[in-house]
Amino acid sequence: MVLRVDAPVKVFGDIHGQYQDLMRFFDLWGTPDENGDIESYDYLFLGDYVDRGNFSIEVLLLLICMKLARPKQVIMLRGNHECRQLTSYFNFRQ
Repeated sequence: MVLRVDAPVKVFGDIHGQYQDLMRFFDLWGTPDENGDIESYDYLFLGDYVDRGNFSIEVLLLLICMKLARPKQVIMLRGNHECRQLTSYFNFRQ
């Protein structure tokens, strides 16, 4: 399957539960909300939302809420960390 995304788009990858880093990205390059640039840019998240960081649930819930609020502008792909084996290995499953 090939995903077509129209420009302009902001691409984010490998967040790994680092909520503070995600917030820092939004501070530096704009936020995907009504006060930010969601009308001008699509947001593409490449997966690996969970595990290593301490805030995997917060990252995942924020991105899901963004997707629900703006389903056409927020695109979420599944990374290799969103599988049963890796979530068990990195303790997200607990």
